[in-house]
Order: sequence, then C-alpha cells, then structure tokens
Amino acid sequence: MPTPILKLPTHILGRSVLLVEDELLVALDIQQVLMAAGLHVLGPAATVAGALALLERARPDAAILDLNLRGELVTPVARRLREINVPFVLATAYNHLRSEGGETFSGVANLGKPLVSERCVQMLAEILPERPAA
Repeated sequence: MPTPILKLPTHILGRSVLLVEDELLVALDIQQVLMAAGLHVLGPAATVAGALALLERARPDAAILDLNLRGELVTPVARRLREINVPFVLATAYNHLRSEGGETFSGVANLGKPLVSERCVQMLAEILPERPAA
C-alpha cells in the first residue's frame, strides 16, 4: 500500500525540530516523517544530557519530546525550551507523568504513541509561527 501524500504547510519547510526520543526505531520513524515534511531534524537525542548539549549548539524552531527517557523525565529539556521560547509538543504514552513536571508541561499537546504522521506535521504547523513576509 503506498504511503499517503501529506498536505504540507509551506511555513514549516526548512524549519528545524529537536527530536528527543530514547527508542531508536521510534526516533528513526519520527525523523523520517519530519524529513519527508521538509523539516531539518536536530538529533535524535536519547538522553536529557544529549538534548541539552544539542541546545547549546543550536536553537531549533520547535521540538518533539518523549516524556520518559528510560526512567528519566525530559523536564530539564522542556524547561530550557521554555527559557529560550521554543515551542514543543510531547510524543509519549506516559501522559500521566506530565504532572511531575509541574507548570513545565502546562498547555503542551501530546501527540501520543504510536505517532500518526499527519497529526505530527499538523501539530508542528500549529505551534510554529508563520515567518514574516520578506
């Protein structure tokens, strides 16, 4: 069965997305979806330390965060993203752990798992602001 063609919002093309996911196959799947949508992927980072190191080198336009990285909550990464005004969404099956992050995850959408390609691209289009006209 052929892969359906996604209707891509043009304002996301070429934008960068930090991907924080500890499961390699899931990370590769999400990375493929993002690249097919014309996005540049930073990562994937499988640990909080790895994600924070990537943020020291580059500022993404948005981020997708798995909440639970082999027992370590991604809260420090989410806090850093908030500090530098980078919008993010969660991609987690552990939605019940959001409360442990306090206000850090307030108002943040969860793409859930398994991830649906169309929903992922649509959600990024919603959180990424339109670029100002040149």
